[in-house]
Amino acid sequence: MMKILWFSNKAFSDKDDCSSGTWLGALAKNLVATGQVELFNITIGNVEVPIKQDAGAIHQWIIPISKSRRDGLPPSHIIAELVGIVKDVSPDLVHIWGTESYWGLLSARNLIQQPVLLETQGLKFAIAKVFHGGLTFSEQISSIGLKELLRRSTIYQARKSFEEWGIFEKEMLSRHRFITVQTDWLEAQVRQYNDTCEIFRNDFVLREEFYSSEKWRHSANPTIFCTAAYSAPFKGLHVAVRAVSILKKRLPAIRLRIAGAHQRKGFRQDGYISWVNQEISRLGIDNHVTWLGPLSAPQIIAELLECAAVVIPSFVEGYCLGLAEALMIGTPAVAAFSGGIPCIAKNDESALFFPPGDEAMCAYQLRKVLSDRKLAESLSQEGIKIAERRNDWSKVVKKQLEIYRQVLSEILLGTSHKLSSH
Repeated sequence: MMKILWFSNKAFSDKDDCSSGTWLGALAKNLVATGQVELFNITIGNVEVPIKQDAGAIHQWIIPISKSRRDGLPPSHIIAELVGIVKDVSPDLVHIWGTESYWGLLSARNLIQQPVLLETQGLKFAIAKVFHGGLTFSEQISSIGLKELLRRSTIYQARKSFEEWGIFEKEMLSRHRFITVQTDWLEAQVRQYNDTCEIFRNDFVLREEFYSSEKWRHSANPTIFCTAAYSAPFKGLHVAVRAVSILKKRLPAIRLRIAGAHQRKGFRQDGYISWVNQEISRLGIDNHVTWLGPLSAPQIIAELLECAAVVIPSFVEGYCLGLAEALMIGTPAVAAFSGGIPCIAKNDESALFFPPGDEAMCAYQLRKVLSDRKLAESLSQEGIKIAERRNDWSKVVKKQLEIYRQVLSEILLGTSHKLSSH
């Protein structure tokens, strides 16, 4: 049995917490069920001191959230705790999920000595290039609310922080031998900074409910579903809102339903979302937009089954789980041609694409889906075929086990070569 230690930004529990990173819980559950992996997880959370909080068969430690030092690492005592946990676990392999946190710096700077597999997810240096989501200067100014002033976190400052963290991301990418990606776009980003590493490819396991759900059936209900994990311009919510405003002229009954933890009270509200609310009022579509809040898997599925189409307006995505989930259900998808999205669906076959930020083309593609039942059903059927093949949970789990074994085999082979040379 392989001992695998994950560094991730996901704390596992028995509850569907409606947060991002849901594929991690799905994959962890299925890996453990094979009986071939003993799984350990280190993550961060709202704790004052490191605690051990197992989740079923998964051994788990939650580390306090801490401000990074100028070198990107947490305080020395946190590093010591992490190094100590890794030493006690003595894993065969460490799997680091993502470059958005400092986990990858621990191995890049040899603070942990175990073999490491680095997994790419979101890349902040790539997001920084489109962080403003095409907003004009005046629109960016209008997105500065009380929260941003108090925390000094305007769009400009947030983009700057992404750029600065990108320096550490590039260090992580350049200093790892084994890296996993999910799309051609992610591989292209990695190859900029490390052309000698060994790259593996695997997809994501979706939550169990998406495999057992009934499939989408055509409806005359002109409702568009949209989900975004972050309240930031690069997710393109304003593009979806403007597209619906255009559609309203010909489809007075059009509705946009937005999932995600976006609406907050008082100064906790993000300035960008406050501006989007103002944009909705300016466009006269207050009665056409519904903010749903964070949704569980069954709730997302219910939305996907009831709507006429899903829209993915993001300016950059490494993979896009929301699109993968929609395709599995069979909901017709209209998506921005950005990042790794074109690797998940094919234009005019399993989805319709539009240029990022182009609300007119977004509206045009949505209108095609809403007005052409034959097209909508064709997109649905092709989407299901692709998703069932690509996100087949047994195939993804099998591939993950193969990746682990291959990395360990190559490390063992390299070690034996070194010993024989002496």
